[in-house]
Amino acid sequence: MKKLVVLSVLVLMCLGTWAQGVQKLSRDIRQLINQTTLQEHRAQGEKQHETVRAMIRFNGNAETVMAEYGCKAITSIGDIYVADIPVSQMKALADDEKVERIENHMGGKVLMDVAPKWINSPAIYEDTRLPQAYTGKGVLLGIIDVGLEVTHPNFYNADGTTLRVTRFLDQFAANDESFGQPIELGREYTTEADIKAKGYSGDSYRQYHGTHCLGISAGSGHTTPYRGVAYEAELAAADSKVAGDSNFGSANELALMKYLFDYADERQMPCVITYSIGFNALPGDCILFEEGISQLVGPGHILVAAAGNASSEPGYVCKPKGMAAAGTSLKDDKSGMAFLYSKDPFTLKVISKHKEPVDGSLKGDSLVYTPTEDVVKKQLAGKLVTVEKADTCYTITFTRDETDTDAGAVLFVIEGENSFVQLLVESSQDFTNDTETDPRCGNATNDHCVGLPGCLPSVVTVGALNARPEFININGEKQTKWGGRSEEGTIALFSSQGPTLDGLIKPDVVTPGVNIHASANSHYEEDYGAVLVTKSTFEGREYPWIAISGTSMATPCMAGIVALWLQANPTLSPDDVKRVIRETSHPMGDGIPNNTYGYGLADAYAGVLNILGLPTTIKELSQHQPSALTIRPADGGIRLSFNQAPAKPFTVRVYAVSGQLLGEQAVRPTASTDYLLPLSNASGICVVQVNSPEQGVTGSELIRQ
Repeated sequence: MKKLVVLSVLVLMCLGTWAQGVQKLSRDIRQLINQTTLQEHRAQGEKQHETVRAMIRFNGNAETVMAEYGCKAITSIGDIYVADIPVSQMKALADDEKVERIENHMGGKVLMDVAPKWINSPAIYEDTRLPQAYTGKGVLLGIIDVGLEVTHPNFYNADGTTLRVTRFLDQFAANDESFGQPIELGREYTTEADIKAKGYSGDSYRQYHGTHCLGISAGSGHTTPYRGVAYEAELAAADSKVAGDSNFGSANELALMKYLFDYADERQMPCVITYSIGFNALPGDCILFEEGISQLVGPGHILVAAAGNASSEPGYVCKPKGMAAAGTSLKDDKSGMAFLYSKDPFTLKVISKHKEPVDGSLKGDSLVYTPTEDVVKKQLAGKLVTVEKADTCYTITFTRDETDTDAGAVLFVIEGENSFVQLLVESSQDFTNDTETDPRCGNATNDHCVGLPGCLPSVVTVGALNARPEFININGEKQTKWGGRSEEGTIALFSSQGPTLDGLIKPDVVTPGVNIHASANSHYEEDYGAVLVTKSTFEGREYPWIAISGTSMATPCMAGIVALWLQANPTLSPDDVKRVIRETSHPMGDGIPNNTYGYGLADAYAGVLNILGLPTTIKELSQHQPSALTIRPADGGIRLSFNQAPAKPFTVRVYAVSGQLLGEQAVRPTASTDYLLPLSNASGICVVQVNSPEQGVTGSELIRQ
C-alpha cells in the first residue's frame, strides 16, 4: 500500500510539468501516459520503446512535426493524421504549439453477447426471401472485425465455385509469410490465390466473431438454410488488432475504414461497412474520430455500427439541476473506472464500504473532490482512488490492493443543487444501486449507454430485437440462454439504449440480434458446445454454423439491407439511408423515434420500393411480399408457387419500374400450386402485384428478367 502511494506522488509530479499539453489529449491517451509513468518507475529508469497508434491534428507542417518526434504516418483523412507515436515522445508532442489534438480510444470490444420474417425479406435463416431483383450484386460489403475465416464456404457464390472475398487485410499476419503484401496497416491479400493461401486471420484460433457477422451480412448459406442478406455482394475484410492489443484503438479503426472505402473507390463500387466493435463514448473526447468518420462517409459510403450491449445492468447516473444529490455504488470485485461530465460546479464524494461490515457502517474515510483541483488521489479501504480532470470530463479510477481483504464496494454521491452532472461506468462494469447503505445511492439507470462509434450522428446505429427466443442445436437440445430474458418481438435486454450523452436519439433502427444462425471458424480452438447448430463439408474440411446473440449480430443484418439499397441506388448517403429507415421501418415503442427502437424494425423490401419510388408511381402496389406465395422469373414469363393450391380467383399485374403496366391477367384456380404466366414484353426489373381475397396471397415482388 505504501508503495502505491509513493508511485502516485511520482505520477502527480510528472503530470504537473505538462499541464499545457494534457488538455490536447483524449482520456485514453492520458491514461496511457499515467500507466507508462508507473511502468518507468517500476523498471527503475529503464527506457520504454512502445508506440501507440493515434489520431493527430496539426496547425503546422504535419510531416515536419511528425519527423521531429519520431512519429510514423499510417494514413490521413483531410487534416487528420493516423500515426504511430513513441509513448516517450507523447508529452513533448502534446506540448508543441503546432499540435492541436491527439486522440485515441482503446479497449475496443466485440459486441456479441427467425430474423428474416421480422425484416420482411432477408433470409438469415430457413426458407424466406430477399427482394429477388436485389441481392447486393455490384456492391462492396466491407467488414472490420476479429476472427475472420475468409475462405469459409459461406463466402463463395451459391455453387461454391467463386470466392467473393476480393480483398483481405490481416493485422495478425506473420512476418515470414511468402504471400500477401506488407503495408503500414498489416498485410494485405489482393489476389484470389493469395487470399485462398492465407485462408483465415491470425487470431482465428481464439476468435470467430467476424466470420459470424460477415455470414449474417452476406453469406451464401452454402448447403445450409442460413443464407445472409446480401448474398451476392462482393466482400472485403479487415481483421483488426483492436480487441487484442492496447496500442490499437479507434485511430487504427479509422485507418481501416479509410482502407476499405478507398478500395471500394478503386473498384468504382458503392460500399457499406459493418462494424460490430465498440468503445466507451465520452462527450468531447472523440472529436477527431467523429470528424474523420464524417469525412469518410457520404454518397455510396455508409458505416453501420452496433449500439452496444450495455443495457442489461445500470451504468448511468444523472443528477439534474434542482436535485440536491444523486448517486450509486460500484461492485467490489475488481479495479474499476467511471467517468463524470459537468460544466457546472459540483462536489463528488467517493466512500469506501466495508466488505463485511461489523456494524453496518461505512468506512469513515472518503475522498471529496471539487473541480478546483486537476488531480486528486487518496487511499481508501483497499483501493487507491484517483480523480483526474480534463476540461469538463473527469476520470475516476480505482486500483484495488489485492492484499487488503477488507476492500469493499465504493459509493458515489454527487452534490450540487444548481449543477447538471452525468456519471457513467466503464463499459465492462455495472453500477449497483445501494439505498440501504445510503438513500442517495439509488439513481443508476440502464440508458445513455450507446457506445462509440454508434453514438455519432453520421453513423447508422443498430439495436437488437429478440426475434428468436430459443433454438434447437445440433444435438436436438432446446437453447434459451438469451431469448428467455425478453419477450419475442421486443428489444433484447442487452441492447444499449439512448439517448447519447450529448442528447442524440439512438439507435436509429433495430433488426434481429438474438440466437442468429450463421457461419463460424473451423480453426477455433474451443468447442462451440451448445451453440453449434449444424456443420457442412467443403473441399474436404468441416465447417461449423452457430447461434449467438448481440447487437454485433443485428448490425451486419442492417448492413446487408443497406447493401441491397445501394444496389438499387449506388449514390445513397447516410442521410438518405436514415430517410429510408424513417419512412419504411415498422414503428415500435412509445413515440417515434425513441431511444429503444429508433424508428423501429427495418424493412428491407419496403426500403427498396421506396428508393425506386414505386409507391408513388404505382398506386396499387403492396409494400410487402406475399407470405403464402413465391414469385420468381421463369423463361418467357413468371412462375407463381403457392404454399397450398388457391381456392379463389386471383389477378396478376406486371409493371415496369417506370410504372407502365406491362400485362394483366385474371387467373382461375386449379388443383395445382404452381402457375406459369407468359410475359414476353418485359425485361430488366419488373414489379409483380398479386391480388386475392385469400390470406397471405396479396402482395408484390421485384423480379429481374
